[in-house]
Amino acid sequence: MTNSINNLPQVNKNKKKENRNNIINKTVKNRTNKNKKRSIVDEIRERRPVPNPWRVGEVAQIIIKRNPDLKGRNGQWCIIEEVLNFSCLVKTWDGIIQVKIENLKDVYYSSQQQQEIKKISARLAQITQNQLEDSVKKFLEELGKINRPFLTTLEDKILTLIETKS
Repeated sequence: MTNSINNLPQVNKNKKKENRNNIINKTVKNRTNKNKKRSIVDEIRERRPVPNPWRVGEVAQIIIKRNPDLKGRNGQWCIIEEVLNFSCLVKTWDGIIQVKIENLKDVYYSSQQQQEIKKISARLAQITQNQLEDSVKKFLEELGKINRPFLTTLEDKILTLIETKS
């Protein structure tokens, strides 16, 4: 009799474990079938919305952080054009793109430095991209990644030359 009494709690533990595993499997299966294109992070965000910390006109830096859509944009500065629930529309050196808030980093520029970046951005936006040579596009891309809110004298002269030729 002692053996059968000792086995009872073990059977109950196994049943609880099986039930828990079944529930987990059903949940994962339902989630997979219903939301194939949504990530679990997006689902959690929808349950607990966090206010977007960005404001229109702020200067930020793009960080890739496991986002293959931003390949080649790591370190680029951008200007917030529109604030959405979980992302922002930002202006970069080559146009406007949508970026999730976790892929934006504050650059801590003063208001005067932010104005300088906005001037550079306006100059870059006036240049038509489709008629440019690859080397010129690379130069403009590097200007979009500079870690300072101003252009050197040489960079300014080259940009002025590109502006007159395009």
